Amino acid sequence: MISSKGEGMMGKQPMNKNQGYDAEQYAALAGFSGDWRDSWWHQDYLELLAKRWGASDVKSVLDVGCGAGHWGQRIASLLDDPIVTGVDHEPGFLDAARTRATGRPGTYAYLRGTAEGLPFDDDTFDMVTCQTVLIHVADAEVALREMIRVAKPGGLIVAAEPNNRTNRIVNAACFPRPDLEETLQLMRFDDACIRGKMALGQGDAEVGEKLPHLFASMGLTRMHVSTNDRNAWLVPPYSTATEQQHIALFREHVAAKICRWGDYERAKQLYLAGGGTEDAFEVLYALDVRRHAQVLADIDAGRHVWGGGFVMYVASGRKPS
Repeated sequence: MISSKGEGMMGKQPMNKNQGYDAEQYAALAGFSGDWRDSWWHQDYLELLAKRWGASDVKSVLDVGCGAGHWGQRIASLLDDPIVTGVDHEPGFLDAARTRATGRPGTYAYLRGTAEGLPFDDDTFDMVTCQTVLIHVADAEVALREMIRVAKPGGLIVAAEPNNRTNRIVNAACFPRPDLEETLQLMRFDDACIRGKMALGQGDAEVGEKLPHLFASMGLTRMHVSTNDRNAWLVPPYSTATEQQHIALFREHVAAKICRWGDYERAKQLYLAGGGTEDAFEVLYALDVRRHAQVLADIDAGRHVWGGGFVMYVASGRKPS
């Protein structure tokens, strides 16, 4: 049920909704269209996780920050006749989620709301979950407490979140090997932008690393923490559907001069908020854009090789009964 608390939050929007992009821009940037996000997970691995979670008792699921519905719908595929509710602040994302849910087994509803003020009564869902959401909220602890609040006693809480500082380093482990000194410069760029993101209340890029602590500190029981077993490799001639999806999205980013922290204005905002200077930003932004363009040129020449490793933590726990 929607509580009076939830109704009060429904009209409020995060100050930095969609990281400063409009809904259409963010959907394109984040790969909401199509099945690229589904390629993040092996189905048999998710089935294994469901066994480890003891998810056989789950019927009702809340997907927090559902976007276009990818994660909640993957979770639904693990359950018998599931009832899935998705919540997101962006109406356009909800429309996309409804479209993707058409014809899938189970019952689906998508509502407007925020992770920090979920529009539901206490003790409502068997399972409450999110994917790459806590990384974008001002206070992951507040959002996680809300997720626990709306779970039933004994209910399952699951969060899938990355450590994007580590993932930026892994991106540089491709072949041909990028220049080491340039990589070190970009690591400093990342450090300032990570600090700026937190300073602006736009989230913690390393929140995945903190999930075990957050879950334990909030009293969740039967905890389990693992990492995703899926790699996003790129190997010539890049013939798999996943590689083609990855390259198509990357090509769009390069064409738009999207660096690792967004477009020029957003990246500059983060870098300056993290203590960087305007002059240094100009150099580092240009370097990052140039690095991406070189990778794309190597892909087009059939010489780019990458093992595709990335760190995505999956933490689960049970709300005390």
